[in-house]
Amino acid sequence: MKLSVVLPTYNEMSLGLYPRILQRLKSVSEVEVIVVDRHSEDGTPELAQKQGFQVLSSESNSRAVRLNVGIAQASAPMILLHHPRSLLLEGALEALLDVVETTRPPSSSQLWGGFTHQFDIEHPLLRFTSWYSNEVRARRRGIVYLDHCIFAHRKLLGRAPFVPEVEIFEDTLLSEKLYRRAGAPLILRPISQTSALRFQRRGIWRQALLNQALKVGYHLNFPNTWMNRIYENRIWLNSKQ
Repeated sequence: MKLSVVLPTYNEMSLGLYPRILQRLKSVSEVEVIVVDRHSEDGTPELAQKQGFQVLSSESNSRAVRLNVGIAQASAPMILLHHPRSLLLEGALEALLDVVETTRPPSSSQLWGGFTHQFDIEHPLLRFTSWYSNEVRARRRGIVYLDHCIFAHRKLLGRAPFVPEVEIFEDTLLSEKLYRRAGAPLILRPISQTSALRFQRRGIWRQALLNQALKVGYHLNFPNTWMNRIYENRIWLNSKQ
């Protein structure tokens, strides 16, 4: 097995991309898929089981905890943390497997990064957000969000907890950890196409402003539980209060 994919889920069936994500993962050989579900009530874990994937459950409201449960069970040296509402388009998984195949030790143990981000609807602000996320936040600052679908060698993840167990900004903290250990991330050209559902439900400009406010809160060390409650309020995509 060359690659282990950890997919944290919570009531994904009605959100559009989940069945396509599972089909995409099923189409690629030499990939282990581990779905870690927070007691979904809509058939999310059952669909993964029908595809033959390993399904684990977690009581935690934290997506980071779900990721850690999956990482602990993963058997491959390269781990892909798959955002539950990001679809890796054609060629993405194959590109990562090619990198895994051609990168030899000791360089392989320093490998981490993500895919090129894109939203699934067209809007100038969302297009700018993806550009900024790819070119500035990821390539220049070394911060890769989970919707890029982060991959990292097991050795870089270290010991448990592999992902910092907070309720929000766990991907930022993980990126900072990986950057300290291995330097800049590798951003692969294939697309990680993310659902804009959160923007559509709350309003594109309103969600964008909220995101920026929460980033200020992150740098001011506001309580992550409180920030996550605001982020998820009436949306409940990653967790349920």
